[in-house]
This record gives sequence, C-alpha cells and structure tokens, in this order.
Amino acid sequence: MHGWVAHLRVGGTTPWLAWTDPSTDPGSDPASGGRALPGAQQLELLRRINLALGSSARPRGDHDHLRTRLADRVLAAPAAGRGKADLPLVGAASGGFGAQPVDPATVSAHELLRVASTLLADDLVALGPEPVRRGVPRPWRRRFRLVGDPVVATAAREHLLGRGRPEGGPRPFVVAVGGPLDELLAHTWTQRCFEHGSRPWADWLRFWRERDQLPARADLDDSIRRWGGRRPYVRVVTDLAQLPEHLGVRRLPEVRVSGADQAELARRISAVVGIRVPVGERPALMRTLQKRMPDSGVAPVVVPPTEHDWVASSAARTTRALTRAGYPVVGDLADLAPRAPGLTGLSRHGGADDGQVLDLAIRMIVDTGWRAGRERSVER
Repeated sequence: MHGWVAHLRVGGTTPWLAWTDPSTDPGSDPASGGRALPGAQQLELLRRINLALGSSARPRGDHDHLRTRLADRVLAAPAAGRGKADLPLVGAASGGFGAQPVDPATVSAHELLRVASTLLADDLVALGPEPVRRGVPRPWRRRFRLVGDPVVATAAREHLLGRGRPEGGPRPFVVAVGGPLDELLAHTWTQRCFEHGSRPWADWLRFWRERDQLPARADLDDSIRRWGGRRPYVRVVTDLAQLPEHLGVRRLPEVRVSGADQAELARRISAVVGIRVPVGERPALMRTLQKRMPDSGVAPVVVPPTEHDWVASSAARTTRALTRAGYPVVGDLADLAPRAPGLTGLSRHGGADDGQVLDLAIRMIVDTGWRAGRERSVER
C-alpha cells in the first residue's frame, strides 16, 4: 500500500484497485518504516489533483514543483468539519475497530471537499487580506447609508470608499436597494458565505421559512427602521440603473454575483478560516477570496420551487409595510415580487452539487494564479 502512496506522490493517477506493483508487497513495504497510511480522502484527492495537473498546459518543471509541494500538504491535511475520520483503504489490515475500509474511488465529493477546503483556507490565510483602498475624503458630498441587497451594497460601498466617500456621517440618506425577493435572498446568503460563513443554502432558507421571517439584509422595512431612516431621508431603489444618481455619482461598477459553486466553496472555506484567525479578520480575508476566486460559469443559487409560496407572501408583506411607511420609491415596489427562475445547471435545492464545488476546489488548488493576484479567469 505504501507503494501506491509513493506512486501518487510522484504524480501517479492509477486508482487503488487497479494498482499492481510486483516489486513491492503492498502490505509490507520495507521503505515505509511502519508509517501510518494517509486516509482514503487525502489519497483520492491527491490522485484527482494529479489528474488535473496532468491535463493542464504548464511546463513540466512547474508540474514537478507543484506535485512535490502539494503531495505532502494534501496527505497531511485534516478533513474539516463534520464527517468521517480518515478512512482506511480496502484491503488494509484492520483490527475490527473504527471506520470500515473503503475503495478511495468511491469516496464522496463531500468528503474530498472537507480536505480541499482545509488546503484552500490555509492558502487564503497565508495570502492575507487585500488592503482597503481609501480615496481622499470628500466630506461635502452627499452622505449615505446603504442597506438592502448586500451584493450590490457591498460593491457600491467599496467603490465609494475608494473615491473618498465612506458610508455614514451626520443625517445620511438611507438608500435601501431592493429587487425580486427571491434574488435578494440568494444575494444575502451568497454574501454571508463570503463574510462570516453560513448554513448550507437549503438549510438556511428552511430556517427563515419556518420562522416566517426574513434575514436582516433582505428585510428592507426592518433595515430602514434599524438605521433610523426618516421619510425625507430615505430612498427605496428597485431600479438599479438609477442607483448612482441617488448616491451622488455618475456610475457604479458592474455587480458580479458569485456562482453557486463559488458561494458553497467559500462557505466551507470560511468555516476553516474562522478557526485560523480572529473573528474580526475573517470578513476581509473572505472578501479577498471573493474578488480572486475564478469563474466556472455555474449560475448563482436560486430559490427552489418548494419555497416559492413563502417567498411570495413575504414579498407581499414587505410591499405593504413600505407602502404604509410612505418612503419615496425609485422604481416600483411591484419589482419586489419573486421571479421564480429555473434550476438550470443547479441541484433541486437551487444550489451547486458537490461535484461542481469539488471541480472548482481542485482547479484552485492546481492553479495558484488566484493567490498571485492574477485577474479572474472565466470559463463559458
């Protein structure tokens, strides 16, 4: 068995059950020195990384360097989060206790992601957060407080900070960014994954539906009241084309919504980052990941059909509350009604499946361009 481990260390891709090495007794490799074998999760992840390296277009020298550096890291990496302990290989000697031996090729993508997320979290912590860009302060410009859609608000907030327009100040305009509630919920969960982490998408939706409540950033009426918004100093914006005007700028950068696989991978990485750094440092690190994570063409998460009735009733309730409050609206409150998009390319829960997430994780482990600050690559 140690012979197969050595085979993987030098870039081998042969599956365990297809491995034959007549020169070495796989059960008693004299060079092993009695070392314990890595778990099946680590071994199968390394094999798949080798496959990815073998299909990439890098020069051979880069292959050897990456393989040498990665092999030890992968085989020593713990599996993060809840799940099975390191799984022994089928055919290994077993004392009858602990996990049952498995064929590594049958290990689920979920188990492989537990190891991959640990590797990527360590890479992210080593990279560190990007410095915050702050422009020359312009205190005479319109003061604002952005609430609502967190994907749009975060991008706008960072853009304005870079122009010397930090959020807040005395008597700011509270600008509530709205849109179809199903989209607003998807953006809220996605952004949480790139900040402090979250529950899985389906569990998160179920949590709020069972309470018949909306999360803070998706509840526009509650957000406005929490920031003390008063009628003359509030704008509810559902027409994003007019948002720059109400923030006192000519234009805002195009908003990019992370794909379902990116958000799910970020959610898993965030859980590991949370035990590597103080809680206050996690959002800056995760925002750095959000800006650098490569695209794969997977669509953002969507609300599944099973939750449409609850989302529709919540949108109607929000519309009534905003109408009663009499806040100025830029656009139309009817735009808060859910659109109910299809599940094309996503699981029945409206998120990415583990296979899509694992493909992205392996791509990031193999291609270190995201850590070097290279521009985000796109696959279509």
